Amino acid sequence: MSRLGAPEFLKRVLFSLAAVVLFWLMAEAVILFDLWLRGRPPSAYSFVFGPHPYRAYAGLPHSRSRDGCISLNSLGLRGPEIEMAKPPNTVRIVCVGGSTTFSDGATTDSNAYPARMERILRERYRHARFRIEVINAGLAAYNSLDSLMLFQTTLLDLSPDIAVAHHGLNDCWFMTEFDNFRSDYSHARQTFALPPPKIWEYSPLLSYLFARDSAVNPYFPPREVVNLNIPIIAQPEAIRHYLGARRREITPAMLAAFERHTRTFVAVARAHDIVPILSTQSTADDTPLGCNWYEQLTKLNEVTRKVAAAERVPLIDFAVLFPYNPVDFYDVMHLVDKPEGLGRMAEIFADAIIRSGAIEWKASQRSRP
Repeated sequence: MSRLGAPEFLKRVLFSLAAVVLFWLMAEAVILFDLWLRGRPPSAYSFVFGPHPYRAYAGLPHSRSRDGCISLNSLGLRGPEIEMAKPPNTVRIVCVGGSTTFSDGATTDSNAYPARMERILRERYRHARFRIEVINAGLAAYNSLDSLMLFQTTLLDLSPDIAVAHHGLNDCWFMTEFDNFRSDYSHARQTFALPPPKIWEYSPLLSYLFARDSAVNPYFPPREVVNLNIPIIAQPEAIRHYLGARRREITPAMLAAFERHTRTFVAVARAHDIVPILSTQSTADDTPLGCNWYEQLTKLNEVTRKVAAAERVPLIDFAVLFPYNPVDFYDVMHLVDKPEGLGRMAEIFADAIIRSGAIEWKASQRSRP
């Protein structure tokens, strides 16, 4: 075989490169066309959330998780669309809290505890002249201060009649896992921020082949749920704690901050003619393991009970009514999507609201001339 001359060799190299580039462009075009045919892919879990100037993060309006389990309305809240102006003859209830209110374990929006509670209350008052509406205003990783800001800046615009606060766990985490405590939680929080995609992730082909599990893949969101705490935590090493870690003790200053947030929630609600209802939270007893998560949460639950008693606010003592058990909880704090889990939680909260008489009282106010 004769050796190729330089011009011929160069021609073949250029031809090969052109073929590779053409194949590359065609592959990218095919992938983009396929994405276009299927519509914009639904977001990964982290992408149903984005930055917020006051609350570290908020739900992105009209977004949906990749698996379809989570959909957010125009207010960035889980569940169906909400009319800003409350319909006539409606008793509107808002539920604020973290992931336990958002109901991380719910496989559909309608299985979250607030949605289940709405169905229970509507059945209970099916013959009444008013309608019950329950809004899920819980957001994963939210603490008492986050919910207080959400309540004041967004939820008051919905003119709720009753507001249920279910807090303690995330506050406890911020107090026991992070250094240099500050009462505004700025020692633990940062505004939601994901790193930008790597340069090669902007290629549809390379993203398809090598970045399917990247949290910031612009074409193919991760198959698995991205830990929401990653983009909003100021001390990432706190996420990597292990169960056997001995957590720091909650100080009087920490208890005072939680009490202040809780009392302010009650005061704001009452200032706007809203009935506030407080709830304690449940978690696994880790004392035998040498930890003190349960022990520290117990202190915050005592603050909730104290405020409820002092302010004469209805209390749902969830920690007592539904203590942790390994069957109905799929981890140390979240309930399974079953009648015995989230369904029972909805029953407990609905029963407490009914017994408080708040629904009848607010309905009677609506009927006055």
